[in-house]
Amino acid sequence: MTSAAKTDSSLKTRTRSALIFGPAVLIILYLGGWPFMLMIAAGSAVATFEWARMVMIGSRPPRLLTRIAAGAAGISTLASGLYKDVHGYVQNPILSFAFLLALTLLVFVYNLARKGPPFNQILLGMLYVGFSMSVMIWLRNGTADAQGLYYMLTVLFIVWASDISAYFTGKAIGGPKLAPKISPKKTWAGFLGSSVGAAAVAAALACPDLQAHYGIHTAGHMSPWGYAVMGFVLGAVGQAGDLFKSIFKRHYGIKDMGNLIPGHGGLFDRIDALLLVALVFGTVLMAAGG
Repeated sequence: MTSAAKTDSSLKTRTRSALIFGPAVLIILYLGGWPFMLMIAAGSAVATFEWARMVMIGSRPPRLLTRIAAGAAGISTLASGLYKDVHGYVQNPILSFAFLLALTLLVFVYNLARKGPPFNQILLGMLYVGFSMSVMIWLRNGTADAQGLYYMLTVLFIVWASDISAYFTGKAIGGPKLAPKISPKKTWAGFLGSSVGAAAVAAALACPDLQAHYGIHTAGHMSPWGYAVMGFVLGAVGQAGDLFKSIFKRHYGIKDMGNLIPGHGGLFDRIDALLLVALVFGTVLMAAGG
């Protein structure tokens, strides 16, 4: 099979998977509340499991360590949705981060007692995935229903626009590689295209008529131009999240972190950009006061 044929087949598989999983995710996102919390907590557990399994390649870890790490991340993520204010909205996820740290300490003690592998990279994955997922729950359930839905859709649409723009811009223009030793297929054209696409989508989401119709507002009440700039930056952030994961995959000599989603690999492979973008967008929202 030629390279072009392989690429076409891969694109068809990725598109088919997106058409299956995308609508389901959007429906649960629309419902919010417990359905969304349970989906995100499950995703946190699965992504942490994939991460822990990756960083322990070649070692002989305690049999249950990856499952315990995954369970700790999932439980802390779910617990983040239980810290609510008097109005029933999920509170700032900082408190849930403290709970995540406590669970991480328990996993560390277990690993130490069983003389497991070095724990620092497992710790990194648990904290990164667990806290980013907790931020997503706060974005969706931390304010009025329409506003929370808008915030989370902003994150999703920016990530999707960034990925799609990067793929097609990189294929159409090509040119110098962005980081050939980390991710050989990424180009500077694709990197710039990802930010431009994300900026365009962010500007559209900040349309005044859209906000007035649904009774919502942008993060920090930014103008469309401000949202476009934010989208441009977050597009680059998403690509950085992808590269962050690729550094570890290259180090451990693996192509994908799992095979859960055909054409995409594991769950972590699919949400690598989303994790970092949600974290940065949530920080912007906290700094802007909503």
